[in-house]
Amino acid sequence: MTLVEILVILSIIGLILGTGIPAMVRYSEQVRLKAATRQLVGLVSFARHQAISTRQAHAVYVDRVRHEVTVVNLSSGQAQDERVRLPSSVGVDVEVGGAPAEEPQIVFRPTGSLTGRTTALVLTDRGRRLTISVTGPTGAVTVQ
Repeated sequence: MTLVEILVILSIIGLILGTGIPAMVRYSEQVRLKAATRQLVGLVSFARHQAISTRQAHAVYVDRVRHEVTVVNLSSGQAQDERVRLPSSVGVDVEVGGAPAEEPQIVFRPTGSLTGRTTALVLTDRGRRLTISVTGPTGAVTVQ
């Protein structure tokens, strides 16, 4: 092999790495947001199930400082063992009717419905955004 051939091969490898690494970073950010969304959908569904099965109101509480979402039995005030710890880059906001909620929580009645209107958990990660909607009258959980 000549020096020119080695330089050509090294430049091709450099081009492949130069275009591949940014794509991998974007992909990992997208996967991180989708994984957090799946975990939160499971937690919200768990809270609704607990409210129905125990016939006691349960809340999904968002702790923005600790990047944690927990389920709390409102009758006893006791937090459930189920919780989701979010990556530090993922932010969560609670919206009611499209406006920021006063309390960062979603409260399920013993019937499985919400105590208020349709509520959304909005997850953001570096410009990307996914929304988990919980319908007020039914408590149905959907991802948008």
